[in-house]
Order: sequence, then C-alpha cells, then structure tokens
Amino acid sequence: MILSINLRSQPGQPGVTRFAAVALSAAAITLSCQLALAQRYTAANSDPDSPEGQFIELIEQSENAQKLALMEQFTQRFPKSLALSWAYEQIQTAAMQAGQWDKALVFGEKLEQLHPDDVETAQLNIKAAESKGDKTTAKLWSDYVQRIAQRVLESPPPKDPEMLEEWKRRTAIASQYAAQDEYAIYKKALDSGDPRQKIKLLDELLRRNPDTQYLSQALVIYLNSYRALGDSKNSLLYAERILRSDQHNEDALLIAAEAYARSGSPERVVAYSSRLIDLMRTKSKPAIVRQEDWDRKKAFYTGSAYWMIGNVHINQNRFTQADSALRAALPLLRQNEQSEASVLFYLGWANYKMENFNEAVRFYKQCMAFRGQFQEQAAKNLNVIRTEQGIQ
Repeated sequence: MILSINLRSQPGQPGVTRFAAVALSAAAITLSCQLALAQRYTAANSDPDSPEGQFIELIEQSENAQKLALMEQFTQRFPKSLALSWAYEQIQTAAMQAGQWDKALVFGEKLEQLHPDDVETAQLNIKAAESKGDKTTAKLWSDYVQRIAQRVLESPPPKDPEMLEEWKRRTAIASQYAAQDEYAIYKKALDSGDPRQKIKLLDELLRRNPDTQYLSQALVIYLNSYRALGDSKNSLLYAERILRSDQHNEDALLIAAEAYARSGSPERVVAYSSRLIDLMRTKSKPAIVRQEDWDRKKAFYTGSAYWMIGNVHINQNRFTQADSALRAALPLLRQNEQSEASVLFYLGWANYKMENFNEAVRFYKQCMAFRGQFQEQAAKNLNVIRTEQGIQ
C-alpha cells in the first residue's frame, strides 16, 4: 500500500514582499523640520518708561556679546514681565546658535511653560537634545510635540480674524510635523528587519493616528510580519482586513488561502486561491517593479494557488481535479525545490489512484531527485508500483 503525506500548509517559499513602493506625500518628503529662528515674541507690550522698559532698551542698544547676559539678568529681575517670552526666545535662539545645548533646553522649557502649544520652541528643544546626544530628552520632547500637534489640529478656528491667521499658521506647522512624525515611524517599521519591532512601531503609528495616510501600507507590513512569526491567526486577521477594502491585493489573498489551508477550510482555500489565479492573470505590473521580479512573483503566487487547490482535491479524493491543478502548478514552482518536490509527489499519488501507473512512476522518479521530506516516501511508493504492476 502506498502512503500519502497530507500537507495542508503551503509548500516552502520565500516571504511575501510588498512590491508596490510607498507613494510618499510631498510634505513628508520635503519636510526637514527646519527650525524656526524668526522672532515670534516681542517686548512691545512693556512700558518704555518703566524699569523693565528701560532695561529692554539697554539690551537692544548693547553689543551682541553682552545681550545674552543682559537678557538672562532681565528674566531674573522681572520674572512677571510681559516681555518675558521675548527674553526666553532670544536666549534660546542665541544659545542654539552658540551650541549651548543645555542653556537652550533650560530656556526652551521655560518658554514652553508660558506657551504650551509652541511647536517651534519644542522643536528647538528636540534639536538641542539630539545635538548633545541625549536621546531620552529628545524622545520626551518629540512625544510632547506630537501631543501639541494633535491639540492644534483638533482645535476649532477662532472667530477673531487676527487670531485666525495665527491659528492657520500654527495648524500648518502642526500638520507638517504630524506628517513627518508619522512618516518617520512608518519608515522605521518598513526598514526594520525584526517582525516584532515592525509590529511595535506600527502599533505606535496607529495609536497616534488611526487614520494615517500610511494605513494601507501598514496593514501589509502587519500581514507579512505576523506571517514571518508564524502567527496564522493574526495573519488571517490582517489579510481579511486588507481584502475588505482592496479585493486586488495579491499578498492578502495568498496569505488568507494559506491560513485557511492550515485551519482546514477547504471551500475557502479553493475560493481564495481561485481569486488569486484570476487576479495574477489580469493584474498589470506596477510601474516601479522590474519585469523579471513581477514575472517571478506572478509565477510563484499562481503556482502556489494551484498547489493549494490540488491539495484540497487530494484530501477529498478527487484525483482527476487534483491532477489538473497540480500539473498547472508544476512549471510555475520550479524556482523552489521543496515546492516542486511536493507537487511531483502528489502528482505521483493522484496518478497512482487514477491507475495511470506510468505517469505515477515518472513523477515519483522526478520527486526522488530532490532531497527532503518527500524523497524517501517517493522511493517507497515507486517500489510498490513496480512490485504491483511490474513497471520499471
């Protein structure tokens, strides 16, 4: 009696790769988070005849080398002055230009306490922390800027026309920062070689903005990451989520079919595999993908779909249908030895059950040329056929 090996899962294959390149928004590409060093606060509200007004006049008339020290004295002597924001901004800007990162952080934090939604000041704090190599502080300020951006973007436009212009300016800055911040997280996830790290980064991205412009690409990365970890449950979850909005995603179709093959859902395996075959027959090559890469992907995905359909028919003892599907898969899966060996083995089994003994012998002989799990059983099955039928 010939023994059959029942394999429900997809034959060995390279990891699925999303071939379509990410289309980046112009804002995310061009935004370099340049620091706004233009003056935003003024000393105009101070009474020029008051002691603080006279001190400000002294500062403005002083040489540049003296101004920084005088402004620090001003903040100490007049801690409740209406010009305090102006002084803090001037000190932080001067400290940044002089490379005095600690001082820039100290006065930047003071200014941020007066103006909690000041994105520019917080960005300078990030730059200062990065420049001194303080990753922890840089991360804290980066998170803070993200919260500022979110608050600004959620704030309604003011009715006062003068305040409206400032709101528009701050909203534009917040939008740019949010776009850059999202792209930075997405790019880290895309470039990471660790599936767990990819998932962690994408969780953070969606926590910040569930409707991020990178959502569709993120779902594909989730899909492939869970697949790489062997997590069939989450692989199927994300495959189905993608297919709800994109019926033409070949990666999701393949992984969904694989997941259903492992879970023992033959009708769904055939349905998803058939959809994948039809899709790869008609789908055009993405413009940025090389023709040889696209041809290789089409062959592998189509061959894998036929293999899964053939496997379903084998398990249901429909050997004529199995033979047809597996013959279609064979030339498409020659890029992977174990895939080819599995197809040859089951072609041998299907033809043995159909009493096409010469064909069964031919397929088993070819299967024996490949090292692996099918080689030994193919040899045993071949010996049985030779004994039973006298075929060499």
